[in-house]
Amino acid sequence: MLASVAVAWALISFGAHLHPETVAAPTIRRAPAAHTANPIVLLLAQVAVILALSRLLGMLCARLRQPLVIGEILAGIMLGPSLFGWVAPELFGSFFPQESVRYLGVLSQVGVILFLFLIGLELDPRLLRGRGHAALLISHASIALPFILGVGLTLYLYPRFFRMMPGMQFVGTALFMGAAMSVTAFPVLARILTERNLHKTDVGLLALTCAAIDDATAWCMLAFVIGIVRADGLVPGLITAAQAVAYVVFMFVAVRPMLRGLQKVYDHQGRLGAPMIGFILVLVLMSAWVTEMIGIHALFGAFLMGAMMPNGTKFVRAITDRLEDFTVCFLLPIFFAYAGLHTNIGLLHAGGLWLDTLLVIGVACLGKIGGSSLAAVVAGVRTRDALTIGVLMNTRGLMELVILEIGRAEGVLTPPVFAMMVIMALVTTGMTAPLLSLLARKTGAATTLQKPRDAILVPVAFPESGPALARLAHALLGTSSGQRHDPQLLPMHLVRPAEEQFGSGITELDEARDNALEPLLAEARRLGVPAEPISFVSQDIATDIAATARGRGASLVLMGVHRPVIGTEVLGGTVHRVFEQAEADVAVLIDRGFSQAARVLVPYLGTRHDRLALSLAERMSRMAGSQVTVLHVVRPGAAKLDVRKQVDETFPQPQPRSTVTLKVVDDAVPVDAVLREALGYDLVIVGVDEEWGLESHLFGWRPQRLAQACASSLLIVRRA
Repeated sequence: MLASVAVAWALISFGAHLHPETVAAPTIRRAPAAHTANPIVLLLAQVAVILALSRLLGMLCARLRQPLVIGEILAGIMLGPSLFGWVAPELFGSFFPQESVRYLGVLSQVGVILFLFLIGLELDPRLLRGRGHAALLISHASIALPFILGVGLTLYLYPRFFRMMPGMQFVGTALFMGAAMSVTAFPVLARILTERNLHKTDVGLLALTCAAIDDATAWCMLAFVIGIVRADGLVPGLITAAQAVAYVVFMFVAVRPMLRGLQKVYDHQGRLGAPMIGFILVLVLMSAWVTEMIGIHALFGAFLMGAMMPNGTKFVRAITDRLEDFTVCFLLPIFFAYAGLHTNIGLLHAGGLWLDTLLVIGVACLGKIGGSSLAAVVAGVRTRDALTIGVLMNTRGLMELVILEIGRAEGVLTPPVFAMMVIMALVTTGMTAPLLSLLARKTGAATTLQKPRDAILVPVAFPESGPALARLAHALLGTSSGQRHDPQLLPMHLVRPAEEQFGSGITELDEARDNALEPLLAEARRLGVPAEPISFVSQDIATDIAATARGRGASLVLMGVHRPVIGTEVLGGTVHRVFEQAEADVAVLIDRGFSQAARVLVPYLGTRHDRLALSLAERMSRMAGSQVTVLHVVRPGAAKLDVRKQVDETFPQPQPRSTVTLKVVDDAVPVDAVLREALGYDLVIVGVDEEWGLESHLFGWRPQRLAQACASSLLIVRRA
């Protein structure tokens, strides 16, 4: 790290010698003021348009499996001179007059202050456990190389875009370009990991740790750079640095213990009241004010206050829940719009300028992907995992835009370079997901297929369905004998992607998994059934259920119905799609108070699905001692099947003959016969078949009488 600083400083010194400072005072060109009788009316209209367009483009990006932040940044750019001002310049000037833009600027700064506080809350020192050495090496390399390349890029860009600007300083510009190239968007990276179920893998945890260290280091470095940019000479710069260090020490010594005291108050009260959240907001704003007065920008103070909080606690989670939605849904889109009003892509009108933009993107990717990947290989990470870490660390997102807006406001970025860097932020963020998919296809790292084993995958959407599914799985698996090496019960909870771009989603995912699966896991522990919970964010629930069953080698997918049965809801929608896609057998439980499988009824018509029902009943008789009755319904005039032979083959000797009974009845309506016979049984296992009034339809247009009217718990099965 010290060597990289020395190299960067040598480049800066060389550039400063080539490009002496221009001392003329900066001039600001203002657009003609537009008169507005009531500024609040215009501000309300502006905010409404900003929020509507941000949500629209955000949802579009989510459908394209891109981070929401890309759509919101694009919304801001579209509302600026790049599109709105280019298509309708007069309307643009009337809707965004210069005097009203400053109100948007104030709101956006408040939003970013709260955002940086929330980012500080996300940093968890526990991520370093067991990964400190490798994470430090990779994160420092992912900062050092981009910083050096950013300074080197400034040597090329300065005479083209900076030198003729009044008041521009090479040293400040070079330092800032290096810092801007070094940032990684921890929230976006973490969200991508959770959506791809990589957050619990070794490579995912290592990338998360590196990104967290990267963020903390980058913001400290940025505070140092801003201090140099704002300072007028060496002595004021040293005074600013000393004051910043003193303030950080004060936060650790005095403020951090006080915040732990607040946590104890919260733990005692069990709730986060308005007085406490108000006090915390005062602390955030005061910290931001102090660092602004010191000369290292208000955002660093907000970030530092978040980092001082007792991270990873319910107290911090409660603070995040109270502030997150308002900040993300209301204030941050205003920041994107404010940044977009100062982004004019039309300035890049010449072909040479677009080549410069490609150069900026190339340098950014080379620094982050190259530095992170090489350091990961040196740390002992496999090449394909090292490339994955490099691609993830190249994600910049909103963090890059925040830094760029600081540089624009501080006067160290010219409008063309600001536009180039915004495009770079969009491209490096948008390319992350496709590159990860490409790496997965090339290396086969996305899914590790296992040999089929006698495991049951149990997707759970609602906690109340868990205990009955656990009891049914116990009837199929029996109690652990101590000889199993792998858990055979795989409870799974899938979470829909969150619409927010802030936050890693890891805490929320763990909480959702615990809430949904704990009743099932508690019942499994009581019954002695070993279980391995699975949870991740899913864009497509049915597809991911099928893929997980295939990847984990499950022989059966056991699902529950969570709503009252109306029409064909049982075998429609997600259930139908799982039926269509799963390579394993599938069973759907309609719970009517299932507690044990002492008496089991199997209606039999001879289809392959009925044979699966018979096979599952045999497992229950063997594992749980179930008394099984096979009901063969014969229509008048129809030939009887040789059901006895099938029963004897399915229930081989030396099974006690008393465990299975064959009953043959004549009935023109098979469903009526089953409904009459089902009374008194704990469970009815029936195959998907039109004869039983059970068909799988995506939209559920046909009534399913057996599913609706059966008095006993019903298990509907489909053979793969």
